[in-house]
Amino acid sequence: MKKAVTIIQENWKDPVWSKVISAGIIAVISFILASIYALIKNIFSKVPFTESFNSLTIFFNKDIEIKIWLLILLLVFYLILITNSAKEFFNNIYLKIKTKDKQIDDRVKHPGESSTSFFYRRMASAFPGERGVCWFNDPFEATKRLNILLREPLCFEFEKREFATDPIWWFRDTSSSHIKKELRIGRRKILLNYEQLKIKRIASYRGRSDHNAFIYVEVNGEKQTGLYNNNEENIKKNIDTFGYSWEEYGLIRNWAGQEIPIRREDYDDGATVLNGKIKDTLNAKLRVRYLSRYNFIITSKGSPFNSNKFGFDSKQYMDDILQDKIDPNIFMDFMINFKRSEK
Repeated sequence: MKKAVTIIQENWKDPVWSKVISAGIIAVISFILASIYALIKNIFSKVPFTESFNSLTIFFNKDIEIKIWLLILLLVFYLILITNSAKEFFNNIYLKIKTKDKQIDDRVKHPGESSTSFFYRRMASAFPGERGVCWFNDPFEATKRLNILLREPLCFEFEKREFATDPIWWFRDTSSSHIKKELRIGRRKILLNYEQLKIKRIASYRGRSDHNAFIYVEVNGEKQTGLYNNNEENIKKNIDTFGYSWEEYGLIRNWAGQEIPIRREDYDDGATVLNGKIKDTLNAKLRVRYLSRYNFIITSKGSPFNSNKFGFDSKQYMDDILQDKIDPNIFMDFMINFKRSEK
């Protein structure tokens, strides 16, 4: 029993296994409630337990009359609602089972390892046999490769060499951060830290040295949440200024357990107004989604790209790719020839 509870606790936060566990819990609770009902009927009405229990089964198996046109309408509506989500759900289960035995326990190998060595080893597991620049234009395949590259663990409590505790980072312009977690939330979509990314394509590069290995990631824009109603003019203004457009918001659960978006201001304040009532949002999750195409690179913390010079020099290249002004391979050449001495 204790082992079962531990397994449930470990997998409860996983978006796929949590649904499987929830279905099992609902089935068990339904059985328990039916048993309690039958027991109460037995105690107070002297109705045999098995008779009460069977009466519930008979009730739920009764035939009802329904118009054919109404049945077809309900079925069409139901299929529209569940087809994509069901397909994605079972596909994610398949992927987890398929890749379970392929996950390498990096906790065993990591102590004393530099960030560049750690990242290069991850690159080898996600892109076996690939050398030089390799493009992955299929979003599904690109997402799968990123999921292997960024599997747990990504952070470590010990540090025997420089850069060892947070070895993998993302970089864009002069912005950067270490990658603490990555979660696949769809066939073509991942959650990177708190950023929701709809993958368009990626490019990997591995050369002779582990210092300049990197991943170029490009994402597609998504629909707005509706919290801010940015018009096309505002989006274009952001693209002209920053190279891309985005929105920030929080996610909270309502009474039904559904996650609903709230404004970033409410997230920062720790409270929001929901159905006319003030609701605490201290447990809300921060999210960022991009409203236009966006790109960045993933590499090791100790790489030569972890520098202000790279941030300033690479911005125009990355912006021009998003505007289809240059061939992305021009940027690849810039990356490959960027020297560590320039850091």
